[in-house]
Amino acid sequence: MLEQIARTPVGYWYLKRIAPQLDSTLLRLTGGRVSSVYPVPLMLLTTTGAKSGSPRTQPLGYTKDGDTILLIASNYGKPNHPAWYWNLKANPKVQVLAGKNSGTHIASEITDRAERERAWDLALDFYAGYADYEARAGDRKIPLIRLTRIS
Repeated sequence: MLEQIARTPVGYWYLKRIAPQLDSTLLRLTGGRVSSVYPVPLMLLTTTGAKSGSPRTQPLGYTKDGDTILLIASNYGKPNHPAWYWNLKANPKVQVLAGKNSGTHIASEITDRAERERAWDLALDFYAGYADYEARAGDRKIPLIRLTRIS
């Protein structure tokens, strides 16, 4: 039901404008266990700014792939990659606040064709709306990022 709501114009607006504001606080207060869209898994991802070198934190949805975390750099289907994507490309060591998945991770983009197709299927199982984002993104191929815990 949450997914159906999220794919409506009102749901899209909520997820883009309201939820990130609420979730930053909720996730911090609960150690990354509860968000405004609970039980959908959300995290606080802290990257290092590609240009500034300053920490940048944002709430993101994620799905698990074995022992790793899968992030989808959809940027709501915009034609450009999200800022956090460029930050982790420049500085792949990130901090994750997501309950038992919290810790320091290393980010790597999934570029192998077969592995990417499998990961994209996992992403669509997590949220079918990524297909909408892919259509909106036009020629932009949505990056898939694997986070592997290092501590």
